[in-house]
Amino acid sequence: MVYEERVYLIGATGNIGKPLVHKLLTNPKIALTLYTRTPSKVQEIFGSDLPQGKVTVIEGDYENQKPFQESITGHTRLFLLLTPSNESPRIAREFAEAAYSAGVQQIVVISGIVASLPWRLTMYTEITQKLEQDLLNIPKRKAIVSLRPAYFMTNIFAGADITSIKTANMFADIRTEDQTRPWISPKDIGELSANILQDPIKKHGDAVYEMIGDPKTPVEEAKSLSRVLGREIVYKKISEEQFYENMAKYMPHRVAFMFMQMATLLTQKRTPGLSVLLGRAPQTLEEWVEENKAAFL
Repeated sequence: MVYEERVYLIGATGNIGKPLVHKLLTNPKIALTLYTRTPSKVQEIFGSDLPQGKVTVIEGDYENQKPFQESITGHTRLFLLLTPSNESPRIAREFAEAAYSAGVQQIVVISGIVASLPWRLTMYTEITQKLEQDLLNIPKRKAIVSLRPAYFMTNIFAGADITSIKTANMFADIRTEDQTRPWISPKDIGELSANILQDPIKKHGDAVYEMIGDPKTPVEEAKSLSRVLGREIVYKKISEEQFYENMAKYMPHRVAFMFMQMATLLTQKRTPGLSVLLGRAPQTLEEWVEENKAAFL
């Protein structure tokens, strides 16, 4: 079959990639190429959902980009999602330069809401701002769309919250009862990326879209969890020291410290116009918990 466009995806085997790939698969005019270190993971995640001939899987990694360079020609667009690190800006630029040289006309990159904060306020602020700026500075580049999602709903699984919810029917945080957390569903990030990758390139140009879908106070979060799980979940306010110690059990110091900062730094309201970009209302925290209910039991 002859496809009108070929879209290359880097970072499409995680929580964001799954809804991204599923939505793009519904477009009969688009073929996909998935770049991954572990091709077997693609089959594990998507199984029989990948139509033969419509999806190509390329084995490669961040440092050895030769497989990417040899397979990018013929693609019109690139989706780029990297694991955040000090090397992310360099790696992203290398991928982008090769993509533009091969004829890619649009790159959709996942940055983060911390890129909207003052320079170097958190470790990820510096990384995400430099990543975006390095891509914008590529000579003779084409379009770049930056998505800045806020606090992933899947972050519940990254620290102590999921354990305390399951074993003690509570979660702890340093927020006051009226301070919100700017939640965003990975489903919304993936589907918005898919929408942009199917829209006319000129429509979005070099747009930057922040993504806050369902800001919630800790009291509201506890009520949502209680309704879905059918048992009372309570919120406990703790000190910064306690919060940091809890996070440091699961992650390095700078990351744990950043999560402590973000607990009170990121209190923005829902992003205006997000439903326009998605074509539907953003997924709520309660809806997401319902979809992932088994993980809380």
